[in-house]
Amino acid sequence: MFGFLCKTLGRSATDVRNSSFFLEVASVVLIRDLSSSSKKISKAADKQKQKCLVNRRRSPPKTASSSAFPQVHSHSESPEGIPPPVLGFLKNHGFSDAQISKLITSLPRLISCDPEQTLLPKIEFFNSIGITGPDFTRILTQNPNLWIRSISKRLAPCYDFIKGVVFSEDKAVASLKIAPRMLQSDMQTNIAPNIASLRKLGATQPIVSFLVSCHPTLLLRAKANFEKHVREALDMGFDPKTSAFVHALRMFVGTTELTQERKKAVFRRFGWSDDEILSALKTNPMFLTISEKKISDGLDFLMNKMGWQRDAVARVPMVLCYSLNKRVIPRCSVVQVLQSEGLSRVDDFSLSSVLIPPEKVFLARFVTKYEEQAPQLLNVYKGKLGVRE
Repeated sequence: MFGFLCKTLGRSATDVRNSSFFLEVASVVLIRDLSSSSKKISKAADKQKQKCLVNRRRSPPKTASSSAFPQVHSHSESPEGIPPPVLGFLKNHGFSDAQISKLITSLPRLISCDPEQTLLPKIEFFNSIGITGPDFTRILTQNPNLWIRSISKRLAPCYDFIKGVVFSEDKAVASLKIAPRMLQSDMQTNIAPNIASLRKLGATQPIVSFLVSCHPTLLLRAKANFEKHVREALDMGFDPKTSAFVHALRMFVGTTELTQERKKAVFRRFGWSDDEILSALKTNPMFLTISEKKISDGLDFLMNKMGWQRDAVARVPMVLCYSLNKRVIPRCSVVQVLQSEGLSRVDDFSLSSVLIPPEKVFLARFVTKYEEQAPQLLNVYKGKLGVRE
């Protein structure tokens, strides 16, 4: 392979070995060797090769010593057809062919490193904090620059900072699994100011811990942008001491003011007042992140077909987020059968008791309990038997 590259590039062996362009083109050829049957890998390789050729025309080749990885020549001098050790190393540590392809394409310098010296310490670090297996390979594939981050100057300090905020190793790991980009951030510059803003407003430790461990991506926003959404949540009346405040931040981050108004207009078409909409928002604002159609379909079914009033929906607005076909309609169909058979009164059912419980609880409460009087309930629930209008 090495001889082929020299001939292809029309350059001497010495020039090629010292060329960063060689590393990039070698990565392309090796990706193809790694899984020739994979069309996805081949396409990625072709795209990378075109990029390499364009970059070579634009600027003179740089020496391999400019790479962030220490230079290793042993793979360049390997017999033809034998891939660099980094490929087998990644494979042995759980990376799939597709993940290795993506890594080499995203970070061609990876092909030139000594895996034992450069990659193994990163693997040991992540394993030591509890990020292993599929979580580890996913995070490092999606964030390849973590391979070239210093453990002592970046990765370990980031982890220690997060652990110091949530007071829990498990919660710190949970946070990094959700937002591994935090490991590439300067905690004191980017994350700490946002946490400080919340604490200044009176956010308690449990709320801060909940935000960091469950919704850490909110903290990755620029300070000015983060504080803008904090003000919006405060203006709507959310208390920073409650989890609803965190959900309000999620809603404001995920929607624009124009989008919010369009969705509120859907509620108004179903007779809701602004006070009723606000009451529902304060209960759980995340329902305003779903589409206008989903809101409309949900309100039409719950209010017009099932007969629940506005205040009933406003008390548990998150039911609008549930799947209409997979959760809401099957459960409501069971309710309709129980009512038609005279096995229960309308007053016995509330939106929260019907739609919120886990499936196991719902089945025990509304299906299994009545299987002798109404044996068709399970088939109705599974959609195998329709409900008479």
